[in-house]
Amino acid sequence: MGRIHRWGMILAFLVIIGCAYIGIKMVFIEDKDSEVPSVTGMQLVDAVDALQERGLLAKVDKVDSPMPADTVVSQNLSAGEKVSKGKVVLLRVSKGGAIQPIPDVRGLKFEEGVKKLSEAGFKVDKITRVTDRLKPSGTIIAQNPASPQQVAANCMVSLLVSSGTSGESSFVTMPDLRGQDQESAIAMIEQLGLRLGQTADAPSTSMPIGSVLSSRPKGGAKVPAGSLVNLTFAREPLASEAAPDVPPSNDQDKERAEAVRKVVIKEAAPTTIPSKIPATEEPVIKKTEPAKTEPVKTETPKAEPPAPAPPPKPAPAEPAAPTKNAKVRYQVPPLTKPLSLKIEMTDDSGTRVLKDGMANSGEYISMNVPYTGEARITIFLGGDFVWQDRYN
Repeated sequence: MGRIHRWGMILAFLVIIGCAYIGIKMVFIEDKDSEVPSVTGMQLVDAVDALQERGLLAKVDKVDSPMPADTVVSQNLSAGEKVSKGKVVLLRVSKGGAIQPIPDVRGLKFEEGVKKLSEAGFKVDKITRVTDRLKPSGTIIAQNPASPQQVAANCMVSLLVSSGTSGESSFVTMPDLRGQDQESAIAMIEQLGLRLGQTADAPSTSMPIGSVLSSRPKGGAKVPAGSLVNLTFAREPLASEAAPDVPPSNDQDKERAEAVRKVVIKEAAPTTIPSKIPATEEPVIKKTEPAKTEPVKTETPKAEPPAPAPPPKPAPAEPAAPTKNAKVRYQVPPLTKPLSLKIEMTDDSGTRVLKDGMANSGEYISMNVPYTGEARITIFLGGDFVWQDRYN
């Protein structure tokens, strides 16, 4: 009995060791019984079928390439490599479309770099501004993707731009957008790092319909990067808007004159002027009677006040409806010396100056200003336009 028990223990021990070996081999030791096929240059469907025939799996990564769409550009495992079944093979597949080298804009001024990228068919996506003591303000330090990479023609480019040693945001020159179509004007604004503000239209016969009639700020002005640009587009004048081309004052004067003549005739009708013609003095006296109608004529100059009459109307509206408050907050950037600071507000009641004086470096301006209708806050520092904000 002891011998049988001993052999039973040995047999059980051998079974345990065998199971452990099989488990370890299955988990930790790959059974390299499958060979990776070459699928580069094949269509994606055919490449996946070839891998599945060998017991392999495929993972697809779409990349930019001049090769036709859905063509395998490369594979992460070399052809002929021995791997275990169930192994995942990464396939890089072409998106299709043309690719081209991206131009190098490092070291160029921001405006020049954006123009060069635009001419090559690329658009600027993200602009990051950093302090750099070696590069002048507005100089492009780096770009992503970097040159001379081959990228898709519609690739978006991110730029790293120097803001100088003081960390102030660089100024850009506002382009002259007059005559540009809407799409081109907006593209030029965005490529310069500016933002589109409000748009409006106005009648015009000198500009093509749909083109930019005016911009604010105007072309040639130096504005901080990121400023809002308001555009006015030309449209065809309406029938009612053609009237101002012909001065209506003459017609109004004729109507008034005709009305005065009617009044004079009505007042002169009861008088028997012909019966008193023999008396030479009496007609003269009677002629003084029409002079009484002259006060009626004095009504014509009274009609002139309607021209200055409209301006007084907004005046009582100023204190009448301060239902809204504009919260004006402005941080003066780092300055080497104090500069003049002027803050203006324009609303339905007119334009007024909120602050006009000298500002120190880092000074914080905070004020709550009542306004009516729609308000526009404009800030000038050192005589230059620096910021504009709108309140509805």
